[in-house]
Amino acid sequence: MPLLEVRGLTRFFGGLRAVGNLTFSVEEGEIVGLIGPNGAGKTTVFNLVTGFVRPSSGDVRLGGESIAGKKPHAIARKGIARTFQIVKPFPHLSVKENVTLAAFLRHRARADAEAAALALLERLGLGGRAGKLAVELTLMEQKRLEMARALATGPKVLLLDEPMGGLNPSEVGLASELVESIRRGGVTVVLVEHVMKAIMRISDRVLVLHHGERIAEGAPAEVVKDPAVVQAYFGHGVA
Repeated sequence: MPLLEVRGLTRFFGGLRAVGNLTFSVEEGEIVGLIGPNGAGKTTVFNLVTGFVRPSSGDVRLGGESIAGKKPHAIARKGIARTFQIVKPFPHLSVKENVTLAAFLRHRARADAEAAALALLERLGLGGRAGKLAVELTLMEQKRLEMARALATGPKVLLLDEPMGGLNPSEVGLASELVESIRRGGVTVVLVEHVMKAIMRISDRVLVLHHGERIAEGAPAEVVKDPAVVQAYFGHGVA
């Protein structure tokens, strides 16, 4: 049984269909890349899976249990966490406090939550920044803080929304290594990303969306050669 299943997922905003009859699955331990042109519906899919938007129809299952339509906090408790394309830390709380707040989902005692937060910060290379205000971090550090907050909720599946956006090439390499280390730590990963070098390097499979529909799925090297994918990115008339 797949760890995460999306079945016939559809969402309308008024008369606009943002996601249409989308079906895919993610196996435990995979890194799956979700790509497509701007406006393809990628972030909407994340919003639907994590409960920030209710589906018009279709189902989302985690470990065989339907979670479609549940509130974000309930889905987080079931085991799905996410980051956001635009980082959203509490800017005037410390780095440790930001992660501790998320850790309270799994740890009732403050001491336990703080210990879990500090362990995560060390793991993600932010141990030396624990006492700094979140607003003082660089973009790369803030993206790591987003990951730490998500991981502090103890997810089975982590959805990463453009974790490499705005980073320079060396930072992209470090971020890619971090995503791989998260998978090695036992967390299944689905990521939306426009940095194709990273997608090609770390994804086991790639799912391509266009106008909210799946147009291709498979190994990264195969998908990027698919004529439908080339057309979606570059338009008609491309050889």
